Amino acid sequence: MTGRDTPPSVQDGAFGYEPPGPDSFGTTSGAGKKSLSPEEGFKIARAAFLSSTNWLNAGRRAAWADSLRAFQNRHAMGSKYSSRDFAYRSNLYMPKTRATIRKNEAHTATAFFSNEDVVSIKPTNDDDPKQLASAAILQQILDYRLKKSIPWFLTVVGARQDCEVMGICVSKADWEYEEKKVRTEVRAVKDPETGELELDSDGFAKLETYDVMEVIKDQPRVDLISPENIRFEPGCDWRDVVGTSPYLIELMPLYIEDVKAKMASGEWKSVPESALRSSSDIEDDTTRRAREQDRVPGKDKDAWKPQGFEICWVHNNIIKWGGRDWQFYTLASAGELLTEPRPLEEVYLHGVRPYVVGFVVLETHKTYPAGKPELTRDLQRAANDDWNLRFDVLKLQLNPRLFVKTGSGIDPQDARTFMPGKIVLMKGNPADSVSWERPPSPGPEAYQESDRINLMWDDLVGDFTNSSVQSSQVEQQSATGMNLMSGEASGTKEYELRMFAETWAEPMFRLLIKLIQAYETDETILAMAGNNAQLWQRFGIDEVTDDLLEAELSVTANVGIGATNPIHRLKNFLTASEAIGKMFGPQIMAQGANFQEILKEVFGMVGYRDGMRFIKQGFDPHVAMLQQQVQELQNKGKDGAQPQPPDTTRVQAAQIQGQFRLQERQIEAQQQDKENASELQIARIKANSDMARQQVKQQHDLVKVQMDQQHQAQMAHMQHNLSMFAAAAQPQPTHTAPARVQ
Repeated sequence: MTGRDTPPSVQDGAFGYEPPGPDSFGTTSGAGKKSLSPEEGFKIARAAFLSSTNWLNAGRRAAWADSLRAFQNRHAMGSKYSSRDFAYRSNLYMPKTRATIRKNEAHTATAFFSNEDVVSIKPTNDDDPKQLASAAILQQILDYRLKKSIPWFLTVVGARQDCEVMGICVSKADWEYEEKKVRTEVRAVKDPETGELELDSDGFAKLETYDVMEVIKDQPRVDLISPENIRFEPGCDWRDVVGTSPYLIELMPLYIEDVKAKMASGEWKSVPESALRSSSDIEDDTTRRAREQDRVPGKDKDAWKPQGFEICWVHNNIIKWGGRDWQFYTLASAGELLTEPRPLEEVYLHGVRPYVVGFVVLETHKTYPAGKPELTRDLQRAANDDWNLRFDVLKLQLNPRLFVKTGSGIDPQDARTFMPGKIVLMKGNPADSVSWERPPSPGPEAYQESDRINLMWDDLVGDFTNSSVQSSQVEQQSATGMNLMSGEASGTKEYELRMFAETWAEPMFRLLIKLIQAYETDETILAMAGNNAQLWQRFGIDEVTDDLLEAELSVTANVGIGATNPIHRLKNFLTASEAIGKMFGPQIMAQGANFQEILKEVFGMVGYRDGMRFIKQGFDPHVAMLQQQVQELQNKGKDGAQPQPPDTTRVQAAQIQGQFRLQERQIEAQQQDKENASELQIARIKANSDMARQQVKQQHDLVKVQMDQQHQAQMAHMQHNLSMFAAAAQPQPTHTAPARVQ
């Protein structure tokens, strides 16, 4: 329970879901009942969808449409630039909104993908070796899945774009599993307890047929959902929309053929095809149409689509009822049930709602915060007006208005058409009949106002542009003033990145880890992750088990202060290293530093994702430093100088370091031997599997031969019995004595 009362719109809504009576009030929400019936689930889902859709249409549709038009460099609906009065005037749109959002997308890509390690997984208890090993193995599995199975770059940048334009981003993470039938084989039935072959009444082995399946997909999937395709209760806690909303409804566009396939397989209930086609156009979605720039959206039904590849809309309903979450699918039109209501933990094995809602602009107590175009709407309009007015004056300066005297005999079409060498017929003197009017050029006030608009824009969105430099009082302070202004702008960017990481990235990482803990069974990936995590060297673990994956962990996205400015990151890193060196001494710092991690971090700051390829394989800076010190001592002895007595502390540190390196080499050799043994074991397992398969085949052939022999024996026995029966049924001849002749 969340401790929050059920909102009245869900408890006693106006769409058919009313309490039966005063005596049963308080139990209609499911208290005291075991399961959610299909009829009651249908009523709740229908009422929740209609209520949330009406609120969304009234509260957010218009703002979303204007934000999408601003992102596409188009004026808002009803703008004066769309009227007939501006048909022959400048109606340009200054692309400041699009430029700001593109910069934020670039900052997000830099912060999340400049280093190989985007996420940091740590145990809740650092003293527990099991949790340490679990964190290491899950770090490797998640890193592999984000690189190989999920289009993570497009997902992250797309989520940031949704936050900027729409105010929120919504994503769903679940596990995708698909297999197909390859062939059908026959095998002998074995006793599950003893493992021996089971025999029939005639003493022959029992046989059974089974399907050989091939796995096509077995991987996590992350979908970025359009904000207009999700419904939740607007009165829920704005800090945790997914966890506190009493319902979540996802509008899923699916091809009709895919829905038919699910019905044919028995996964979904069968409904008439007419019901599928009637759910193709649930409504004229203005948000979808605004995103497609007045084109027919691809998710809508249209005549040009081939039959069978039309879109129908399905609702994925998650309803909290009786203190428990229930999940079921319904059609979007009449709401026909496609699946029975089931507890959420039976559908999603990790037992949590598979959605994440994030945002960038913080607006307290609002479940739908505003996007950047809403914040900069007035500044964008002012920039457009200033630009268009100046552009009108500039066009009149270059192409002034022409005044022609009435009765001069000049064709207006000739006066409008400018062409070198053109002949224009007229009466009288041209100086008396034609005159030009040029308006005064725009003064410096127009350009100063443009700079002020740009400065206010930069202050609001946290940009650092030339307008900020030119309009600031510290422009003459060279690098110092530039750093101050850049630091202020960078602070806003870092704040937005932290907000995005806290509300979307880290919850998504935690959800992916729960998916891996519940569904990951790929032995190849588990073995590879175990080797990369060095489970044997670090923890003495040589097998990845379910208990190892199910430890309690904490997840953090590696996005912090200075993440968008690599120069600042490098400077901060060097400052921290120098401070540690001054505290403990440069030698201790050099001996205790992790060379590979430092190399990866430094090269990542300057644009290289991994700098290990620049270093020779097997190079150890600690060994090289000790060799250099020995060489210096030897050179001093050769020059005749009295060598200084060695520092006992440094000698002991070198000895300990050498012993540590020796142990490390021994562990690596043991690991190599173990890997070789593992490979040999895998080969043996494969050989044993082939032998077992061959034995099963031999047993199958033997059983077949036995069945053939039994069949032949039975046929021979039956033939013999038929022959005996025919012989017994044939009449015997009678013999009479010859008559005596008298």
